[in-house]
Amino acid sequence: MRFNMESGIASQKKLSESAVDFPKVNQFYTGRKQRYVYATKLDNIGKVTAIVKFDLHAEPETGKTKIETGGNIQGIYELGLGIFGSEAIFVPNQPGRDSEEDDGYLIFFTHDESKRYLYSFYFSRYEIYVIFVCRKSSVTIIDAKTMSPNPVAVIPLPHRVPYGFHAFFVTEEQIQEQSKL
Repeated sequence: MRFNMESGIASQKKLSESAVDFPKVNQFYTGRKQRYVYATKLDNIGKVTAIVKFDLHAEPETGKTKIETGGNIQGIYELGLGIFGSEAIFVPNQPGRDSEEDDGYLIFFTHDESKRYLYSFYFSRYEIYVIFVCRKSSVTIIDAKTMSPNPVAVIPLPHRVPYGFHAFFVTEEQIQEQSKL
């Protein structure tokens, strides 16, 4: 949505023919004209499979039925086969309004569902197989400007973070300000 504060007119345009969700922007650009928005690409059952960078100053390519680079899509970070994620949060490289809007990082949780372990149990004369899914997640950090397929960092976590878990980023200064309250 775009709101023209002088005319009072609101307008909207479709970013993509395919569904995206959880849009995020550089929070230091809130209230200003923004150029970039980052959103999640979903598979057919609603799991996050990629992070997409949109350029609001560019027009979407017409006739596209799937999300691919070109037009207003500046980059796509594919999570990989069997890997699903959460919404991405934007963390600026240098907090404040002086840096470029897309100069920062996208941070999100991922979970590799392809890592499964097969255990077999024997009960009397029956053999029962139980598949356990790997119960660990990672934090993935990517470059928001380049959307490089090579992550800046992947940090394994000791536990599983459930899908739908939301997060946000605060600076050390913001934490210090809260401690004064």
